[in-house]
Amino acid sequence: MHFSSIPFLIIIIFGFLLFLIERLRRADRLNKSQHAWLVGLIVVVLTWGTASGYWSSRGVYISPDFLGFMPGYWLPFVPVVITLTLVMLAPALRQGLRVLVDNTPVRWLTGIHQLRILALGSIIKASSGLFPAKFAWYVGIPDLLFGLSAIWLTVFVLRRHQISDRRFLLWNLAGAMAILVPAFGFMHIYMQEPLFTELFAFPMALAPTFIVPVFVMLNLLVVWRLWEKLGSQSNVKSDTLKSDPRSY
Repeated sequence: MHFSSIPFLIIIIFGFLLFLIERLRRADRLNKSQHAWLVGLIVVVLTWGTASGYWSSRGVYISPDFLGFMPGYWLPFVPVVITLTLVMLAPALRQGLRVLVDNTPVRWLTGIHQLRILALGSIIKASSGLFPAKFAWYVGIPDLLFGLSAIWLTVFVLRRHQISDRRFLLWNLAGAMAILVPAFGFMHIYMQEPLFTELFAFPMALAPTFIVPVFVMLNLLVVWRLWEKLGSQSNVKSDTLKSDPRSY
């Protein structure tokens, strides 16, 4: 088994999320219910990651029977469906996520995505004939470019520049689309590659089934919250205009 950065990614990403939650708890920004649900969500997602790692290490994902179910189309969505189900069922979790986004510095929300430059590893492996080439080019390169943009944006913010909510929303939306569009739009092409099974071999399987969905969900979390805020601001402006006789 070759060296993999995936275990370090898991530690950094979930350590970062737990740090954010604990920081908000200590600042009394989260009530007990919100804190419990946020920690519970982390535990549930980590449990899925552990299960996925176990199944991939046992060769389940690369067995002919399992591949016949075309896992590339649905397996990465399992943690997403789990997360969305919990979010829809638990108002305290939704509010906790709002607090998390609202009270986390932008430079931190951009900084975590700098880790996506590690997609370069897949590109290098593909160049050496150890990884499906088309997947590396079509998915890895956009992911790498987004990681580079995260470095630039983090430096931009650290220099005391501001980014509007609308532009930050669009940047996060681009980060999600950089993965979703090439990954699933061309899955039928990747499935024809001789090395396609490498994508679901251990430990690489933890990338498409665990790590990458988490990055996408972080992007979409910010998109959702900023969309809410921009929508509420728009409604306030609309109500103000209606109540102001000078607007007629």
